[in-house]
Amino acid sequence: MNPYQAPAETSDVAPRFAGNAESVALGQRLVIYAILMQVAGVGLTKVLGPWADLIVLGALGMSLFGVFRVSTGLGYSTVSKVLIIVLMFVPIVSLITLAIVNSKATTALRASGYRVGLLGASKT
Repeated sequence: MNPYQAPAETSDVAPRFAGNAESVALGQRLVIYAILMQVAGVGLTKVLGPWADLIVLGALGMSLFGVFRVSTGLGYSTVSKVLIIVLMFVPIVSLITLAIVNSKATTALRASGYRVGLLGASKT
C-alpha cells in the first residue's frame, strides 16, 4: 500500500434506488399526469364550474400516490415523505413540489439507463 497514492473514489454520481427503478418510473408517470391534470382543472374552472374541482381532486390523489412511489423508490426518509405529502395540499407550492420531484426522478432514471420523455420513462 502506497501512502502517497491518492485514495480511490468510492462514490458515484448516479443515485442509487432504495426500491426498484420500475416503481420510480411509474411514480414519475403519475406525477407528470397529475401536473397536467392540475393545470387542466384550473384552466377548465371557467368552463366547467364546480365540475372542474373533480379533476383537481383526481389530480391530488394521483400526485399523492405518485410522489409517494417516487420518494420511496429514491430512498427518501419518512420525514421527507411526510413533508412532501403535506406540500401537496398547498395550491401553487404543490406544482413546484411536483416539478422538483419529477426532476429528481428524471435524473435518477437517466442515470439508470432509462430514456425519459415528456410523458414518462421507458427502458432503453
